[in-house]
Amino acid sequence: MEKDIITLLIERNFLGLEKFIDVFGTDIIKCIRSILNHPKERIYHKETENEVFYRIWQKIATYDAQKSSLKTWTMTITRNICLDKKRQIIREQQMIPTEQLPETLLEEDYFEKEQFLDLLQSLNNEDQLIFLRYYYYQDSPKDIAKDLTMDTAQIYNRLSRGRQKLKQAIKR
Repeated sequence: MEKDIITLLIERNFLGLEKFIDVFGTDIIKCIRSILNHPKERIYHKETENEVFYRIWQKIATYDAQKSSLKTWTMTITRNICLDKKRQIIREQQMIPTEQLPETLLEEDYFEKEQFLDLLQSLNNEDQLIFLRYYYYQDSPKDIAKDLTMDTAQIYNRLSRGRQKLKQAIKR
């Protein structure tokens, strides 16, 4: 089944995309909704979904069945696109109109936020998500744990370890 889908996608046959969506569409949508789960992010669900399908359509030739299953490969792409979208949304929401603030304050504020987001790059994707949800959206560790199907203690541990990694990144 997977081989047929891959072959059709490589041949740029839309039947392959339809079959792919039938098989993996639900998992992709669940992943998108779990990462982009705040009310302000819901409007990006369809856009992100389309981006995932387009990226898979474009990158299917790079898929290697020896390295991972098609589902794992697909979910990795989905997760990365969702995290990129989440970062983009955060950056957009942090922007302040230039008329309202003096230029120096705006610059300092902007660079602080950019540095924070750049620092998060030193964490793995899941830890980035936890940090964004905890520090930016101020979600409770209990809510984060529930959405990521983890224990609350794991969230606290990841936050603690993440802070240590960020301290080391700042020292460098």
